[in-house]
Amino acid sequence: MFIKQCNLRSFLSISTVFCLIFIQGCIKPNTEQASVEKKPSPFQAETIYSTQSGTQISYAELLADIKTSRFVLVGEKHDNPHHHQLELKLLQDIQNSRNTRVVLEMLDEQQGSNIDKLTGNSKEELIKDLLNWNDRSWPWKDYGPLINSALANGNLLKPGNLSKPVLMKIYKNAPPNEPRFSTVEALPEHIQAEILQQVYESHCQAIPLKQMGPMAQIQISRDASMAFAMSHQLASNDQAILFSGAFHVRKDSGVPLHLNMLSSEKSISIMLTEVDKGGETGKEPTKADREVADYIWYTPRSEEKDYCASLRQQSSHKKIN
Repeated sequence: MFIKQCNLRSFLSISTVFCLIFIQGCIKPNTEQASVEKKPSPFQAETIYSTQSGTQISYAELLADIKTSRFVLVGEKHDNPHHHQLELKLLQDIQNSRNTRVVLEMLDEQQGSNIDKLTGNSKEELIKDLLNWNDRSWPWKDYGPLINSALANGNLLKPGNLSKPVLMKIYKNAPPNEPRFSTVEALPEHIQAEILQQVYESHCQAIPLKQMGPMAQIQISRDASMAFAMSHQLASNDQAILFSGAFHVRKDSGVPLHLNMLSSEKSISIMLTEVDKGGETGKEPTKADREVADYIWYTPRSEEKDYCASLRQQSSHKKIN
């Protein structure tokens, strides 16, 4: 997912690495740029569009498809409150007690070691304490309701992310020899190159492309980890749902590619996407869009932020120093 010409020892602080990873989840995946120019289509917020059929569908139709899918992936813009509301509604409408596995990008394997100590009756402060919840990175007001709902319904809550020690190992060397990273090296080279370019673009081209390799490896490893968390030892009648940043649920480069290597069962990708500033979505999905997501769920926009400004400021500061 980095700064000035330097080696790994002086590359970036761990806090900067996590800041950049978070920024990537906040920048809207630009499916429109990959599309051929077409007549704009006035799909307003709360519209759900099937990229496979090229038609608008109802929420009930989306739920019907979800119920026939083994794996469901929902991609958000991390700081859009509308996305968190829709995610909670979706989870509450499809969860089925112990037959539902909920995987969160917002939890890593160290935090997950205490999940078994939690129940539907656990108090909020106990949940946050046992999960060692980082409210600054992942505001509890955004993700606490998802966790509370999963616990109250008896869902199997699973961590999808990687802890800081594991991330730094990957950053400095390569993914550890663990089953959850088994699909990393199997990813075709051309897709790895595309991911490298995506990571470069998502970080506003503020860092030279040739220095982004370690962050691309982190991105790929996190996707592999989330796919493994969704599929590993999943009972035959269970369903797994992932909530993560939008880039992770892309069918052409994210978690779905790793899932395809781990399971032949059906998965669907739902991309929560902000409407444009004019209140319309823009272009109708094309073949390129169908390769990114199965459904585009248009939402209101969140507060306007210039994510690139802070990233360029960090880059400039590094160069000065």
